[in-house]
Amino acid sequence: MTTAVTLIATVEPNHTIKVPIDLPVGERVLVMPIPSIAALLSDTARRARFAATRKAIHAALAADSVRQFSSNEEIVNLVKRARKSTRPR
Repeated sequence: MTTAVTLIATVEPNHTIKVPIDLPVGERVLVMPIPSIAALLSDTARRARFAATRKAIHAALAADSVRQFSSNEEIVNLVKRARKSTRPR
């Protein structure tokens, strides 16, 4: 594979994972568990952090509303600063 592609699959009862046919045999892949939607929705602390981060991003954007962001990097840095501001100390 020449580019990074994100695929989501479910482990079958026989512990196999089905992948697209164009993924070559022998290709190295990363397999990691991800929480279910139900688990994410029931994690109140995580939801509170997400809401706080969104609020911080919105506030940062409002503070910088007079200027245009010239690059994706500036937006990424803004989000990183907002996420850091909401982390418990």
